[in-house]
Amino acid sequence: MNPWLNDLGCHIYFDRITPVDEHDNDAAPSTYRYHCASCGRDHDEYESLDDCVRDARRHIEV
Repeated sequence: MNPWLNDLGCHIYFDRITPVDEHDNDAAPSTYRYHCASCGRDHDEYESLDDCVRDARRHIEV
């Protein structure tokens, strides 16, 4: 089984969110989010990619 796809059809996508200013420079540190394409579960604003991945893995393994 793919670690990001379970038997219920949950499929996880990850995004990195980086705010930019009017000069296209980073305006703040990046945050991370994950989204399940099947059930619509959506969590964002993780400061750490590791925390985001850990929660996404919990969703897949349930």
